[in-house]
Amino acid sequence: MVHNLMEEVVRQCLKELIQTQKLQDCDVKTQSDIMAIALNNLQPKYVSSTQGEMFVKTQVRQLEPDVYKELSYAIEKVQNTRRKTDFQTDEL
Repeated sequence: MVHNLMEEVVRQCLKELIQTQKLQDCDVKTQSDIMAIALNNLQPKYVSSTQGEMFVKTQVRQLEPDVYKELSYAIEKVQNTRRKTDFQTDEL
């Protein structure tokens, strides 16, 4: 099965940031928003086999500084954006 290995890396790095930056009150929806923003700014690393996954994982570790940079940007963006609830609309 094909999957984007960057999703795992971003998820793990986000967990570490949540622990170290006192973002424990960050709900699942907010975490998903942060991950989506970060992943959209990072190059995907698709793999389809265990061998490919092991090869790409060695490369991905070198990209962790970029992952943390994009996650920090995404956290700031999400924190500064007021999300509308399902009941709010632009119409009066």
